[in-house]
Amino acid sequence: MAAVTTKIIFNKSSRNFVLDIFGKSVDSEGFIIEKSSRSRVLTPEGKEITSDELAVIKKGSEKFIAGDLTSLMKLTKNEL
Repeated sequence: MAAVTTKIIFNKSSRNFVLDIFGKSVDSEGFIIEKSSRSRVLTPEGKEITSDELAVIKKGSEKFIAGDLTSLMKLTKNEL
């Protein structure tokens, strides 16, 4: 039996709502932050990520992935 995957596709207007579900927010500079600690969220590469850069939230340990070509290529190769 094949594994079932769920995808939620969202646009910019619903981005803050989706981040809120994950316990995240956006700081005054546009970076995604943890609501509880106010610390900035890091990508798998260890970089801070803005809400405008966000393309994917990967299942598991909440991997926030930017929408640049390199990050998306790594995602498709399961390198993230």
